[in-house]
Parts: sequence; C-alpha cells; structure tokens
Amino acid sequence: MKVPEVKRCCFCFSLRQGVIFFGFVNVVFSLVAVTCLVITTELKKSNVSDGSLLEAVTATILFSIFGMGVILNILLLVAGFQKDIAMLRLYLYYGAVTTLAALVPTFMLLSKMHVFDVCVASFAICMQWYVIVIVRSEILKLEESQMRDRDAQDVIINVHDRDTLL
Repeated sequence: MKVPEVKRCCFCFSLRQGVIFFGFVNVVFSLVAVTCLVITTELKKSNVSDGSLLEAVTATILFSIFGMGVILNILLLVAGFQKDIAMLRLYLYYGAVTTLAALVPTFMLLSKMHVFDVCVASFAICMQWYVIVIVRSEILKLEESQMRDRDAQDVIINVHDRDTLL
C-alpha cells in the first residue's frame, strides 16, 4: 500500500504554505495540550489512588509526546521556511512514531469510556496523519526539483572534432 501524494494542501494552498500553516497550528496545539496536561496532572496529583495511577502514567506519556512535539513542530516550521529535506524527513519519522505512540493512551482512554477525550485524541491523530502526508508530498516535490536542477546542470554538448565554434 502506497502513501498518497497530494499536490496542494486543503485543495487551495501550496504544499510549502500548508507545511508552514500546520507547523504553526501544531505548535499552538502542542503548547495548549502541554499546559492543560500539566494543570490536570497537578490537580489530580493530590489524590492519587489505584485507578488514577494509570491516568497519571497516561498523562506522563502524553506530556512527553506533546513536549517533544513542541520542539519538533518548531523544527517543521524552520524546515518549511528553509526547504530543508533532511529536517522535513526527520519530522516525518517523528510524526509517524508519535502518532503510533499516541494510539496507546487513546485506547486506554477508550477503555475508561472517556468519549470526549477519545474524540479529541482521534481528531489530533487524524490531523497528524494529514500533516505527515503533506510533509511527505513536500519532500517528494523538493527531491524532484533537485533532480531536475541536477539534470539541467549535467547537459553535455557533444561537438565533433571537425566542427568549429566559429
């Protein structure tokens, strides 16, 4: 199965603008999520019981994911502005791993019947997969552009010995 390649972001923006836009959105979302997670963890910390220990571990996992997310989403912004394939590829790998890692706490929340939290987490996971597709498409576009530039530079003019340039 092949990952789809898109030509435009949200059917109206260029891929580069989409990468930058979603980079900003992800930075804001990650900062808000980290803030909310810290507040709720501190509020629940005072009354830890057996059932809430699992929630504390889940919150710690999510805090780690969103904390790294802030840093790597800033990396996405820089890569989008600079058209840096290596940084975009690093974000692509990070995005795939953290999205898969975010499924674990989402299923834990589902087992606890926290429907609203599961809906929010599912929306965030779907958005992250869309960002991954956009970043991958931008990488392919930049690599194709580099190949065309190399091919244009490698043009060899074959001049026979008997032909002169004058």
